Amino acid sequence: MEIPDLAFGPEWALLELLCLGLITEEERNAFMELVKSGSLDWGILLEQSLRHKMLPLLAYHTIMAEPEQTVPRRVQDHFRTVIDLNRHKRTLWYPEADKIIRFLGQRGIQVLGRKDVAFESRLYGGNSSRRFGDIDLLIAPQDREGVLAALPDLGYQPGLFDWKTQQLAPIPRQHLMIFRLNPDHLPVHSRLTGDPMMPYLEIDFANSLTWHGSEYDVPMDVAMAEISYEPVVGFPDMQIPCMTPPFQFISTVLHLFREAWFERWLEWEQDVDLTKFSDVVRLWRAYEDVLATNTFTQMLEDFKIVEPMVWVLEHLDRTFHMNIVASLGLDGRVNEDWLFSGRASGKNLFHWQGSMRERLYTKNRQTLFVQSEEPA
Repeated sequence: MEIPDLAFGPEWALLELLCLGLITEEERNAFMELVKSGSLDWGILLEQSLRHKMLPLLAYHTIMAEPEQTVPRRVQDHFRTVIDLNRHKRTLWYPEADKIIRFLGQRGIQVLGRKDVAFESRLYGGNSSRRFGDIDLLIAPQDREGVLAALPDLGYQPGLFDWKTQQLAPIPRQHLMIFRLNPDHLPVHSRLTGDPMMPYLEIDFANSLTWHGSEYDVPMDVAMAEISYEPVVGFPDMQIPCMTPPFQFISTVLHLFREAWFERWLEWEQDVDLTKFSDVVRLWRAYEDVLATNTFTQMLEDFKIVEPMVWVLEHLDRTFHMNIVASLGLDGRVNEDWLFSGRASGKNLFHWQGSMRERLYTKNRQTLFVQSEEPA
């Protein structure tokens, strides 16, 4: 990748560098030079970082770059507040995840950390630079009822936090119907904390690496058969049980595919963003020695998930100038038409114009999408 790639402006180049992880000296120097250049439009940068759930990541690395006079003082103050808040959240969020995993484990229910539970320390340094959302956990399908029965003992109930009332509100009926029709996740459960800075906690339990009714499947008994224990920065006695790196990578890529492929995620403002790609990039760079192997590629073949995996990785390669698809020996496995398609309502396909980078950059993505009558 040309460092920095300024095709979409210095603000976008800065966010793409953050997605790469600032691992090499070249990446770190390019980031520092952009921050200190005095050429950044901070309004654009802040807006795009919010859209892509990257504000804490941007805040941390910008502040650590010792920006002095090149970053507006009020922006610096805001960035410090963002990191202070994330540091505080972290003191509640990780112990809660650990408590839930241990509590259910004592009842014979295996629970693994996923997404930010698994990534925040290993891939983002445990420095509060990754945004904290709900607590994402993975269970086996046969443990759904056991988890639902145990959650009240932990103080959790189905519901969403209402910021206006500062109380939990019932999940809307139409959303409950979605959970019932698509039993790959439990309904969101929440509890109040009494903490003024983090007044509630939410848990999202998944019991599939794909989605209900998917033509793609990864056997959960295989995915959960081996456990990788991830240490948590700042908590010396805490280790979060997670899937092994190959399954973490598969899960993360398929999650991105799901939310980029189905039109409803666009309507719900949950469409693909830079943070989702950042997780995939960082996983690959952390575990390339395990992933860039014939063994891993054969695993994708055996599970018959090559198409959705390559859909994501081909877009990633083109956006970030990487070479993952070729490293896996999977060149040419998807055609251009399918690469720029997705699933609309029913079984129709939609297509979008431009590249994935343009899709990520565009604020009103509906303008890129064209409905097709062609069935999937």
